[in-house]
Amino acid sequence: MISQAVQAAKNSDVAVVLVNDVTGEGSDRGSLAIPGDQDQLISAVAAANPRTVVVLDTGGAVLMPWLGKVAAVIESWYPGQEFGTAIAALLWGDVSPSGHLPMTFPASDAQARSSISWPGTIVSGPAGAQPTVTYSEGIGVGYRWYDTEKVAPLFPFGYGLSYTRFAYSHLRIARMRSNVSVSFTVANSGARPGSEIAQLYVDDPRVAGEPPKQLAGYDRVFLRPHRSTRVTITLTPRSLSYWDSPKARWRVAHGLYRILVGSSSRDIRLRGFLRR
Repeated sequence: MISQAVQAAKNSDVAVVLVNDVTGEGSDRGSLAIPGDQDQLISAVAAANPRTVVVLDTGGAVLMPWLGKVAAVIESWYPGQEFGTAIAALLWGDVSPSGHLPMTFPASDAQARSSISWPGTIVSGPAGAQPTVTYSEGIGVGYRWYDTEKVAPLFPFGYGLSYTRFAYSHLRIARMRSNVSVSFTVANSGARPGSEIAQLYVDDPRVAGEPPKQLAGYDRVFLRPHRSTRVTITLTPRSLSYWDSPKARWRVAHGLYRILVGSSSRDIRLRGFLRR
């Protein structure tokens, strides 16, 4: 049916291709590639119509070898019975996209295997051949590994675009007894109403031995064009703590903390410092 899809794309103003993955319990995916000939379908349609939109109906990260050939990609995850209504509202522009990725999308299978021990190995034992996964990544989980190793993923943790634009400004860090208040201004600088998910990351002092930065809070704000709002996120002592394994307790390291605010883990807009 690829030839039929290509012909339809040639005769259309915009082509929409909806693809999905296949997952289940009891086994790991051998690859992050979309199964079947769906990658070939997308490439063929995009070659026929550069205004191609890909809608991903997936449960996790997937590879996108055709990314540079399409106009847009929407990650819908596994939606419910109103899936069609919701996607139509986004495609027609009735609603602006506002979701941000809760995981990192690797650029390749090799990159994914480097960040975690995936997809595991089959070993033989008393119960026969069993899949065994070794969790050797320690605290370098997800985006923390990519930041520590300075590796560029396909899409970073927290990433998400919109039909409008948002600006960040006026970072203020204030102590409140044992807590810390981090406030900043988010403004809709575009021409469409929309929501933004502002994210706060903390980079611990080097003595803590933690990854370069970790998500410590976030807030979702809806703004009309050319409007702004003040966002405040409170950091508790636990937000600034690291786990001391030998002593089996949370500890707050003494030193200089970096306070990072932005639209994703790789799109930091504001930076400040806090000394403890």
